[in-house]
This record gives sequence, structure tokens and C-alpha cells, in this order.
Amino acid sequence: MEPVTDETRNAVWDTLCDLEWNRRYYSAMADSYRRRQRWLRFTILAGVLIEAAALYAATMHGWVFYIAVVGGVLLTVLTIWDAVADYAESAAILRVTAFSCDDLNQEIGYLWRSIESGRIATADAEHELKVITDRWAAATQRATPETNDRLNRQTSHDANRDIVSRYAV
Repeated sequence: MEPVTDETRNAVWDTLCDLEWNRRYYSAMADSYRRRQRWLRFTILAGVLIEAAALYAATMHGWVFYIAVVGGVLLTVLTIWDAVADYAESAAILRVTAFSCDDLNQEIGYLWRSIESGRIATADAEHELKVITDRWAAATQRATPETNDRLNRQTSHDANRDIVSRYAV
């Protein structure tokens, strides 16, 4: 069988690295959103207890009522923020996207090994790559996290280092 062209080989390699980077990035962003969601919910729940204590204290000291009003407004703002931001849904979408990228990474890894061992023709490799990239685009379509440049650089660097060491290129 004729070896796969360098262009196709490079495209598969780039996709392999990018899928590993996406898996790491989306997973880390899902963790970040999950932490935000937990922090926000904990703050609201703690605020409810503090608000109850402040309202109780207001029965004995009238001036505490004004503090309780401010606390109530803050709780309202935090609750609205929690509903609008919906960190839990974003975390879930990012986690599913990371799992999809991991599955696709397994497939592209198999394709890479097939190319390296000469078990696949260029046309077949290009077809497999197209199928994988189409599924990748569909998988990442709903994931729209904010961009964290530091995390982006770190996960990209770690992914490339890991792929190079895993496939010994």
C-alpha cells in the first residue's frame, strides 16, 4: 500500500494535538464553572442563614433591620446572577464536550497508528479524518466558554507535550 501523503499525515497529526488540547481545555473549564456554581450556591445559602439571624436581631435592635435590607438585596442579586449565569449547565455542556473530544481523540489516535504502520491508503485516511472533524465540529458547537488565555496556553502546551511523548514523534 502506498504511504499516506505528508499533507494528510500532517492534518491528522494537527487534529490529534488539537483534540487533546480541546479535551483538556474543556475539562478544565468545566471544573472552573463547577467551582463557580458551588461557590455561588454556598454563598447564597450562607447568606440566607445570615439574613435570618439579622432579621431576628432586628426584632431586638431596630437599626439591624437596615443591615438586613441590604443583605436581602445582595441575596436577591446573587440569586438572579445564579439563575442568569447558569454555571451548572455550562459545566455540564463543557464536560460532555470534553468526553466527546476524548472519544474522538481515541479514534484519531487509531487513525494515526494506521498511518504510521502503513495500513491505510491516503483516500481512506482523508475520509476518516473528515468524519472525525465533522463530528468534532458538532461536538464543540454548543460549548462556548469564556476564553481563559492562561489555561488555553497551558493546556495546549501540555497536550502537545503529551501527544509527542505518547506517539514518540
